[in-house]
Amino acid sequence: MIKGVNKKVLEVNNPQSVYFEKAVFYLKPNMTCVPEKLLKKEADEFISEISPKERKIVLFVKLLIGLSFAFSAVTAALIFLVSFF
Repeated sequence: MIKGVNKKVLEVNNPQSVYFEKAVFYLKPNMTCVPEKLLKKEADEFISEISPKERKIVLFVKLLIGLSFAFSAVTAALIFLVSFF
């Protein structure tokens, strides 16, 4: 038996995933008057929560950048101290 379905759908193309090209969200029946920007933001947050592997890679890259800046600052301070004395 096929039932008629009348649901609002939010489709997110290219959700920044290596594995998926599209995500489809079905809105709850009482959420018909929510602005599209808010729905898109919620969908993007949900997608980022369920893809921890990619988030770990981003955090690792940020950590490496921070460590390189710290290393550069320490190196510059040592060079300054050595040349000062």
